[in-house]
Amino acid sequence: MKARQIPTSETSRDCIPRPRLRASGRSNSEQPIFKLRGGRRGSLQKYRPRIPNQSELNTDGDGKDGSGETNSKYSRHPASSPASEHTSSSRRHHPATNTDDAATASWASMPKKRQLALLAFARLCETAVNSSMQSYIFFQLRSFKLSDGSVPGHAALAFQVSVLNAVVAGPQLFTSILWGRLADSPHIGRKCVVLVSLFGTGVGSLGMGFANSFMAVAFWRFLVGLVNGNRGVMRTMVKEIGGDEFESRAVLLLPMALNVGTVVGPLLGGFLADPAASHPRPLQTEGFLRGSNAAQWLLKWPFALPNVFNGTCMIACAALLTFGLEETLKGARVRPGYILGKWAKNLFRQRSQPCYTALTEDAGLASRASRGKPGPCIRVWTPRLATTLLARGLMMMHIGAYPSLLLAFISTPRYDASSSFATGDQTDAMAKASLPVPPNYHPSAPFVFTGGLSFKPSGIALALSIRGIGGLVLQLLLFPALKNALGTIRLYRYSLLLFPLSYLLTPYLAVISSSTSPPLPAAGVLLWIAMALVLTIQTVARSFALPAAAMLLNAASPDPSALGTVNGIGQSVSAAAKAVGPLLAGWLYGVGLSYGLVGAAWWALAAVAVSAAVAGGWATAEEGVESVQGEKRKAQGSRKHW
Repeated sequence: MKARQIPTSETSRDCIPRPRLRASGRSNSEQPIFKLRGGRRGSLQKYRPRIPNQSELNTDGDGKDGSGETNSKYSRHPASSPASEHTSSSRRHHPATNTDDAATASWASMPKKRQLALLAFARLCETAVNSSMQSYIFFQLRSFKLSDGSVPGHAALAFQVSVLNAVVAGPQLFTSILWGRLADSPHIGRKCVVLVSLFGTGVGSLGMGFANSFMAVAFWRFLVGLVNGNRGVMRTMVKEIGGDEFESRAVLLLPMALNVGTVVGPLLGGFLADPAASHPRPLQTEGFLRGSNAAQWLLKWPFALPNVFNGTCMIACAALLTFGLEETLKGARVRPGYILGKWAKNLFRQRSQPCYTALTEDAGLASRASRGKPGPCIRVWTPRLATTLLARGLMMMHIGAYPSLLLAFISTPRYDASSSFATGDQTDAMAKASLPVPPNYHPSAPFVFTGGLSFKPSGIALALSIRGIGGLVLQLLLFPALKNALGTIRLYRYSLLLFPLSYLLTPYLAVISSSTSPPLPAAGVLLWIAMALVLTIQTVARSFALPAAAMLLNAASPDPSALGTVNGIGQSVSAAAKAVGPLLAGWLYGVGLSYGLVGAAWWALAAVAVSAAVAGGWATAEEGVESVQGEKRKAQGSRKHW
């Protein structure tokens, strides 16, 4: 490659703006025009001109402003490929292409795919851990006997599962805003908050595997909720990496990772939980693990294997992000962990040749200004944000209650009219282990019926995986197109209308004819078709409503510097809703079972979903937001053309 000849005459030097290099603290006047970094010695790649700001557009045509001073400075920038230079050059000469960036943005053109992939992987691991626990937690709690040696009843187990969900969400009510403020602080930053959350979740999973009582499980879940403040921070990082142009696709990454996690997690949890019951042959007398320490360990701690696996995965994920994830907060102080990660990444990456790009005139001042402390919380509160949070809280109340209620329902024994409880004889032991019903109970359609599906961990894992598969396909294929066709607001409102329908239909799965008789788990083609239909409706609503709600919450932020705080507030509201929702749903489910009304909790959940849909009708985007963003893109296009 032919090196660029740099003019040395005084006349030519007057025509070329003198660069300001940031490599040292020496005076600019005595520094060379260019300083090579990396690549071959003696080679020099053409610098890439920067996009001038608005003040530089007001020049007299010779590169000087009204005062006669040259308004351009340059700094070093990692090299880009010739193809990218050609693309940027063509965009500079054709500003019209920039006005259609939002419409032509695709997955292939998204920036910093590696960073987005790391965030999505972290969300996948976290979701897989939580959904894995759902496939066996009901049976782990059942293994903890009461003080009198008895097993907790089904209503008590349903309430305990709800309590575990509440103790995770409860601490987040108070810590999410704190984590958001720490994420906005230049002393902590986004990355540190994410790493603490992942590592704490891993420790909580390890401790839960060796818990021997309900209180011990509740303690470890409380610890997970205390340190888990990364969801809002991850949404903020995705927003900052993707920008406005790619927001409709970047915002899907975390929900897609959530759906993948809800597929993988339950399958792993159902396969690894209680191996003595699910995989007895290796532990029997003729098995290869017979008499070994591993067999004794698995028999003593039947639910330790999935928790140890989950905890190890979370800690490994935290280590991966330590070396690979970059800080997105502008002005955050560089810490040794970031330097070590950057050094390790450069070991496996070919060094590129340098080129030069423009530096904003006030880059130094802007960098120092961005290191200021975030403003007080009172500045972020606007009527639009309050309305968005109200709709979000009601929506998260029923979405948060749905998993625990579904788990309790499909694990509840099926109703058997010939059982001792059904006939009124509640004295024998088998009756006490069966589904309780009121004396002289007689089911009558369409509301008076009871019973669940008697699913085991494998059946629960399959049912939960259906939700994840459906949501993943829908988000990949339909959400971007529907978002562009309907807009964020209308897509959000239409999605909220599907939740009540799903909740109204779910309890009727208990009355669908089965190919097996009680007390065996319900089975049959018709049952699984109906279950897939009901779960798909809820998954469609969730898959479309959550990304749209995240976009509305980001749009409600009064300033980009407050995104971390706003998302922290949003996570606190979600945590409060997720703490109240499961508790009320679990309590209503137990009350409904005692009266022979298994659908009582489901229909109450449908009423909450209707309220959320009404509140969602109040949440509006500011008038002309999309047009303002379009004007910004047009202005950027004109600057590139200049």
